[in-house]
This record gives sequence, structure tokens and C-alpha cells, in this order.
Amino acid sequence: MDLPAVVTSNRPCNVVHYPHVMLATMSRLSLVLALLLTACGHSKHAVSLYEAGDYAGASRAADEGLAKHPDDGGLWAMKVRAALALGDADAVAKAYAALVEHTGADDKDLLRDLATATLGQGLASPSAKLKIAAINAIEDLELQALADDVFQTMNDEDDRVAASAAIAVIHGYPQAPQVADDMLKSENPEARRIAVEGVAKKIGKIALADIEKAATDPDAHVRRAAIYWLGALKDPDAVEVCTRHLKDPDETVRAAAASALAKIGLGNLEDVAKHALADKALGVRLAGIELLTAAKRDDEIAALANDPDPMVAVTAAVAVAKTHPGLGGPALDRAAGSPEWTIRAGAANLAVAAVGREAALTYARRLVGDPELRVRLAAARVLAHTGDAAGARPLFMAALDSPERDQAAADLAALGDPTGLATLSADVRDAKRTPDQRAEAASAHRTAHHVTPGLVAALADPNGLVRVQAAATLGALAR
Repeated sequence: MDLPAVVTSNRPCNVVHYPHVMLATMSRLSLVLALLLTACGHSKHAVSLYEAGDYAGASRAADEGLAKHPDDGGLWAMKVRAALALGDADAVAKAYAALVEHTGADDKDLLRDLATATLGQGLASPSAKLKIAAINAIEDLELQALADDVFQTMNDEDDRVAASAAIAVIHGYPQAPQVADDMLKSENPEARRIAVEGVAKKIGKIALADIEKAATDPDAHVRRAAIYWLGALKDPDAVEVCTRHLKDPDETVRAAAASALAKIGLGNLEDVAKHALADKALGVRLAGIELLTAAKRDDEIAALANDPDPMVAVTAAVAVAKTHPGLGGPALDRAAGSPEWTIRAGAANLAVAAVGREAALTYARRLVGDPELRVRLAAARVLAHTGDAAGARPLFMAALDSPERDQAAADLAALGDPTGLATLSADVRDAKRTPDQRAEAASAHRTAHHVTPGLVAALADPNGLVRVQAAATLGALAR
């Protein structure tokens, strides 16, 4: 699903409009310099052909060099670059696989350069969704080389793009804070949410007045974001607004308000906890346990280990595991026997925290026979992370023929299983899958902690969002 409809706004007059320099030109110049500085005699001819735009010729020249110097990483990198310039994903995958085979390691410099160029192209896309994804990746990877390009997108017609860009460069460009401030008042609620979260995260307590104002926003997503950060920043002046939002019509806002009050730690937390624990929404009730924890009411939390809701019971047992040991087992027993698969999966996820690593294995082995695949996978992850990789591997293998295929493959890959890596490499390039599915496979490589030839080849995917996700993942793995 695409982002909501575009809403435009006028940008402040103090935003400077620089003459636009095409990113492709900038990237090409930096690439040429890097290549010429590092190229040995074997690859200079290939570099010159590449620079002249003869990518097929550059590939042939690299082949000629590799015939005599098969372990030359620079020549293999040129093969990858040339194939990517030609848009030949198969050749990219083949060349990168050969590079790793002959050099024995990933070429992180190459991967960072390719990721940077791809994200730069994403910034130049007409798609707001694609630009936002590229900006977020650039910010996460701290790619200073693209800071000026991100700065330019603060002038975008779409407020969501402008807000994302302003937050990404808010500490580096004097115009960015003004744009961010304007986006707090945007007609687009998603732009307001982006601005609120970004300002809170990057400016912090200096922006508390704006965050407090956003807590009364008509949009629930904006309210929830603002209230979360009021709690994270422990704003003592936010007690009143957070208390008021314990009656908010949106349950996620109520949960955020209760959790924020627990973090702030002021007022009659026990009374507020009672109010939250009486809420119909599970998230709010779980935040009630946070409030009791902040109030240091361990005995009252311990009593909740017998709550009718198994998730409340398990969460309470976890909260007082040190002061009231022995409550986790009975609570987990009830959760593991629930008719709702989400609760059984939750039991697996909380088992280690509730009863410790060794005892958690007992619950995990019990749940690996569950009729619901997602519960079996949750149990398998407990096995994998508590020392029973051999027990987890068949469960992940069995899930490769399911809708949970990508995550199961990533889990296998994280265990060092070549089947998982091969599956991810194939799935990220499978044209029969949707772009969202290919992007998910690209992202799953992060769990695998491994670059595959298919992930590099995804930089040539016909869909821009897949290319950006592949670039973001490669950039993270090449750090």
C-alpha cells in the first residue's frame, strides 16, 4: 500500500535553492577518483573504458585481466560495476559470487559505494515513498556524501518528504530546524508525525513545548508519537496531558500515556496503574504493570501472575522474577495452553525472561509441536538462542515452504546454514514474487548478517523500493 495522498505546503523563504548538480555526475566523479587511486596496472584499462561509458568493453577488459590475475579484487569489482551499469542482474550476481570466491571476503568498499549511489538515485525519484525510504536509509547509515542531496529534498512538494529530509540533516544545515518546525504544523498528519518523532529524538528536551502541543493533535498517530517521547524524555510538565489521555479514544494512545507516566515517575502511580489495569485493551493493561513497577509495588504485581489474561500474568511474572521467583512457570503453562496462537507465541517469546534459559528450553520443546507455524517458529528461535541449534534447524527448514519463508531462511542463515543463504539470495531476485516480498527478502539479510550475490544483484531490480532496501541492507552489512 502506498503512502497517503500528497499534501503540499510553501517552504520558508530562508531555504536556499542551490543550482542542482546531478547526483549521477557527482557519484561518477567520486567513483573515478576512487578507482584511479586504487587501481593497479591490471585494471586501469577497464577503468578507462568504464569511464568512457563503454561498460561492455570494461567488462571484457576485466575478463582479460582476470585470465592472468584471477584473484585481483579490483578486476572483479569492475566486473560487478560494469554489470550493474548494464542492468544485468544475473551478471552482477555471478560476478560478486566470483569476487568472494577468489578474494575470500566481501568487498565492503565496493558495497558501500554501490549502496551510496543507489540511495542517491532514490532521492531523485518522483516517488515520495521511494524518496522517504532513501532519506531514512541515508540517515541511518550516516552517509555524509549524500547530505547535500538530502538537504535539497527539504524543498519537496510532499510534506512527508520535506519533514524526513529536515530531520535527517537537522544538525548540519541551519535551514533544517525551520523546515522541521513548519512540518509540525503541516496539513498532512504523517508529516507531523515524522516531524514530532524526529524533533524529539534529535533535539530532545529543548523541543518539549512543541512535543507537548503535538500530544493534543487530532491524529492518533501523532498523539501517540508525542506522548511516547514525553515519557522517554521524562517531562515532568507532561503528567497532566498524559493523565488526560488515559481516556483517549485510541487504545494505542492510552497505552502510550500509561507507559509515559511510568517513565516520568511522578504522581500517584498506583492509582493510575489501577485505572490502566481496568482498561479493555491489553496494551494498556501491560502498561499498568510498568506503572506498578515504577511505583515499586512488587507484591501487587505478583498478584497479577494469576490474572485471567495469560499475557498479563506472564508479563507480571517477568517483572518480579527477581523478587518473586517461581511465578513464571505456572503463568507460562497457562499461556502455552491458550487457544489463541498469539498468546502461545508470546509464551515462547517471554520464556527466557520468565524462567531463565535452561527452563525455557522445556517450554520451547513443548511448543515445537504446536499446530500453528508461527508458534513453532517462535519456539525454534528460543531453541536457537539457548543452545539447541540442532533442534531449531529442522523447524526453520520446514518453514521454507510457507509464507514465513524469508524470516525462516534468515534464521537458518544466522545459524550458518548454507540453505538459508541460498534461499535469501534466490528470493530477493525472484521475479515471480511481488516487490514487497523481494524487499522483505532483502531486509531479512540483516538477520542473516551476511551479504549474498542475490542481494547485490537486487541493486538492478526493476522496482525502486527493492533497490533502495537492498542498498540500505548492503550499507548496514558493509559497516
